[in-house]
Amino acid sequence: MTDYEDIRFLDAEALAGRLLESVGAGHWPPVHTAVEWVMSRHGGQRRLDNTDFRCHPLRVAVILNEIADQADPNVLCGALLHDLLEDTDTQLADINTTFGGKVGDFVRALTLQDPREGQSKHERNMAHFEALRWEGRDAQIIRSADRLDNLKTLDAIDEYDRREDYLKESREGLLPLTLACNTALYHELKDTLDAAGA
Repeated sequence: MTDYEDIRFLDAEALAGRLLESVGAGHWPPVHTAVEWVMSRHGGQRRLDNTDFRCHPLRVAVILNEIADQADPNVLCGALLHDLLEDTDTQLADINTTFGGKVGDFVRALTLQDPREGQSKHERNMAHFEALRWEGRDAQIIRSADRLDNLKTLDAIDEYDRREDYLKESREGLLPLTLACNTALYHELKDTLDAAGA
């Protein structure tokens, strides 16, 4: 089984090549098109730690494919596209048209809303995890892989309180969902939280 450290420092092109070589072509929805959207629509964006944003959705898809043993093109496309509504001008209708309603449902379910007035990010995220209970196993698996990648790059969160909230909500809000949907991903997530002292 792949270890996260095998992919952590790969650039976007290497991650894309690794994923596409593994999944192949000729399937629906088209993973290669989702990779192209990541490369173009997240192009030029940077994460909080100033790394290439494109590497994040690509790593999430590779985590799902190689660690969580997911080969469903719907799941992989959902992983690749999960940040598009939040971080680009892509519309849900565009995703539905190009990749189908199942992928669109994943992206919708995984898109975080802005916190309501008086609501902290921690409270918003806990409410999101609660709502995710009703979105089905595949959406939960994608969110688990997404959070695993975020936790592995947790140094990007430099505010102590926010970092502690992030660890706590991951353990209390997401880890139980991960346990119910994918054992390998659960162990990766739990080990990462344990190592972070959460």
